[in-house]
Amino acid sequence: LYQCKELDCWITIWVIFDCSPDSCYKKKHILPGVIIPGARKPQNLDSFLFPGLHHLAAIQKEGLKIWDTSHNINCLSCLFLALGTANGPGLAYLNGFVGHHGKNGCHLYCGLRGQHKMGCSHYYPVLLKPHDYNVAGCSHPDINVNDIQDASAEMYWNNLIYVLQSCNETEYKQHQLETSISKPSIFLGFPPE
Repeated sequence: LYQCKELDCWITIWVIFDCSPDSCYKKKHILPGVIIPGARKPQNLDSFLFPGLHHLAAIQKEGLKIWDTSHNINCLSCLFLALGTANGPGLAYLNGFVGHHGKNGCHLYCGLRGQHKMGCSHYYPVLLKPHDYNVAGCSHPDINVNDIQDASAEMYWNNLIYVLQSCNETEYKQHQLETSISKPSIFLGFPPE
């Protein structure tokens, strides 16, 4: 069924890293988070991720009481989210960007603008301008790899506000194309500290 693409399945897992590196990827330290079967990709993945992330945020705020059987005492564990990762299409759901095919498709939000073929909407990250290439909106000159800017939290926040202030669907699509942000990341719901 999967080979013919009649069904699809999206899976998230929790990996417990509070153990030695040789054992943290053992079966007992990998917990299922979400399993979403279906004929199509989920329309709102955040609705499936939210319960687990909300629970983690609450535990981060209050701590998790654990009974240590070896010492017969209660401990307060301070959990944290070390990283959230995914494949290319899945990462766009987590970070709120348009994905690797967008005009600014860099997952590090470095500002590198992509280029696309005439009449196509799929952008590619290109440092060197092809010969006889003149496509409106993406005909930037050659870029030296050493001149690519570092990711900027300030630039991200300014662009996110710009997208969120869109007044209608047309303006939203234009702002999304300019910034490569499609929505706020679900991880923005975590406390900053």
